[in-house]
Formats: sequence, C-alpha cells, structure tokens
Amino acid sequence: MVTKLKCSYSTINPDELMAKVIPEYSIDTPLECLFFERGANDTYQVRCANASYFLRVYRHGAFPREANEFEAEALNYLHQKGFPVAYPIARRSGGYLTEIMAPEGLRLVLLTSLAKGTTPDYDSPEICRLVGQSVAQMHSTSSGFTTSHQRIRLDLQGLLENSMMDIQSYMAHRPDALHTIEEIAQEVRTAVQAVPEESLDIGICHGDLHGGNLHVQDGKVTHFDFEECAVGYRVYDLATFKWGECIGSDERRAIRWPVFLEGYESIRPISESEHSLIDFFVIIRELAETAYGIRHVLDFGHNGIMSSDIDHVCLRLNKLLDSTK
Repeated sequence: MVTKLKCSYSTINPDELMAKVIPEYSIDTPLECLFFERGANDTYQVRCANASYFLRVYRHGAFPREANEFEAEALNYLHQKGFPVAYPIARRSGGYLTEIMAPEGLRLVLLTSLAKGTTPDYDSPEICRLVGQSVAQMHSTSSGFTTSHQRIRLDLQGLLENSMMDIQSYMAHRPDALHTIEEIAQEVRTAVQAVPEESLDIGICHGDLHGGNLHVQDGKVTHFDFEECAVGYRVYDLATFKWGECIGSDERRAIRWPVFLEGYESIRPISESEHSLIDFFVIIRELAETAYGIRHVLDFGHNGIMSSDIDHVCLRLNKLLDSTK
C-alpha cells in the first residue's frame, strides 16, 4: 500500500462544516448543510428554519486572503448602500472569513445570503434591458467604495499580461499556435493603449459578469459570485456579458447585446472609446478564461479546461478578432 500521497484538491464533508464552521456565523440554528455545486470553488447550501444561505469554500491557493477580504468588504458595501447582492454574513467573533485546514492546505470559507429568484431568460428583451440597468446601478453604487485590502486590478496587466504568461508557459510546445495567440494579444494591447485611459471608466467591477451570476425575481436583479471582483476597467464587465450571453450566435448577438447595452446606457452612458473597445475586451475575456483554466488544471483536469484544445482556442480567438474589424 502506498501511503501519504499529497492531495491537490479535496471535498469537505458537509457534516464537518455543520459541526465546526457554520456555528461560527451569526445565523439562526442551522438545520441542514448540503454540498450544492462544484465550480470555481465549492458551494454548500445551509438551510435554517426561516432562511437559506450559501457557503463557499475557496480552493486552496486560488487567491491570497487579501483578495477574499476585498470581496467581502465590497459585497458588504453594496449591501449597506441598498444594492441587491448576496451579501456576506458576519462571524460571531467578527469578520467574514473562516480558515479551515484541508488535506491540501489552508482554505477559506465565506457565508452569504441567498440570491432569490432564477437565472434570467435573456431571450426576453425586457430581461436583457433590466439586467443592463442593474449592472449600471452596481457600477454607480460601488463608486464610493474604498478598502485597505489589495488585489490584482482588472487592467491590461492584470487581465492581458498575466493571462499571457500562463498561456505562454502552457503552450510552449506549440510555438505555431502560441505565435498566433501572441499576435492577437498584441493587436488587443495596441487597441487599448491607443485610447486615453481617462476615457475609460475605472472602478469596482464584478469581474465575472458572464450572465449566470445573477438571479431575477419580480423585476429585481440580485448579483452574486463576486470572487473575481476588483478595481479595473468597467468596460470589461460589459464585454464579459457579451462574451457569455451574446457570442456564438449571430441571432443572440443581434438581439441580446443592443438591448442590454441600451439598458446600461439609460443609467450610465459609456464613452466613445469604450464603445470602440468592447469587442477587444471580449478577446481579453477569452484569454483570461483560457488562462484561468490553465492555472487550475489540477482542479479541473486537462480535459476540463478551454486550452486543452489549442487549435480550437486559436479558432475562437481569430473569430473574435474578425468581429473587431
């Protein structure tokens, strides 16, 4: 028998969370903890008599603690300002994050309220417009947020340059494909650097606004899953929505995107520079998502990341670049 093998990723037993972690939080007596979903992090549903919550167990090493503290404070700020988010629940002893020691090492836990409603039906123009308005309201509401906690910004360095370092390392054995990707990245870099930075709206971004991280109920949009939130170019949030809900189908792009953007600009108009860069930031999102899978290959497996099919990555990037012309 081989013993003492190292573990890169474990699943925490819900009973252990129920007994040792959930009592740390200021909620009514919990009745049940269920392993709900495996994704970028592990999510558990915590059910009490009159309320339900979601408990997130961050992957070991996914973010420095500073980044998670930033997220919790940003969520709490939006909640205190009256903007609907899945807000953090405080620990009885103070703060929001709980440290647990998993087989692979330290992991952090955050408990949040439940985002009521269901995933939006983006085939409905009314819903697309409503979501666009909600994103604009989020950007406006978060403008006064300040914190002492630091995390990587969603700018060219944080989004493009850092992503390219991961991609270059992973694809070194395919110099032909890597050359194609580097050329596309350079076109994007040149386009963004050609506009004055002061023409770009900078502030708190959701960071993962692909269209699925929000629920709608009775005309109210509630946002959740802010684990990628940071200060950065807000046009990236808009481009991420376009990447997630409008790319891949000419019909979806023609119907969903204009209505979403119309809703956004009815509350928060964007500059001409931002209009001109949206499709370039869609490419940046594609590169960032490719790099994300590479960084988490031990969690998702090589077959579970976008970059496993390098030729397909190049094909998608070339199609996205064509849309900028």
